[in-house]
Amino acid sequence: MLTDLRYAYPSEKLYQAMHTLATGKGDVRSRLLCAFMGFHTLNKGDFPPEFREDWEWVMEQMTKYGPLLDHKGEVWRGSVENTMNRIKNTTGEKIAEKIFNISWELHTNEKYF
Repeated sequence: MLTDLRYAYPSEKLYQAMHTLATGKGDVRSRLLCAFMGFHTLNKGDFPPEFREDWEWVMEQMTKYGPLLDHKGEVWRGSVENTMNRIKNTTGEKIAEKIFNISWELHTNEKYF
């Protein structure tokens, strides 16, 4: 249990993401898209300094291809959905593993609780 409340919010969000990644339907890309809906509010400042670069990597990988726009210039498909439709399953696995590693460290390292 976390007692350092500074990291309770990202810890909770990543715990929920881990549940989605482990139990959700579809391949890892589908599960990442669902998990993203639960942690999209997190930013690097929510994490301990040693995880901020990893979190930026996760977010960059999940939004790599940007949104698709319609003929009016409005977002037709968001950047995460577009990216998950384009990446390989192995790339999705790497993203999920990074999310797991951050979550695991927040939950098991005595420095954070």
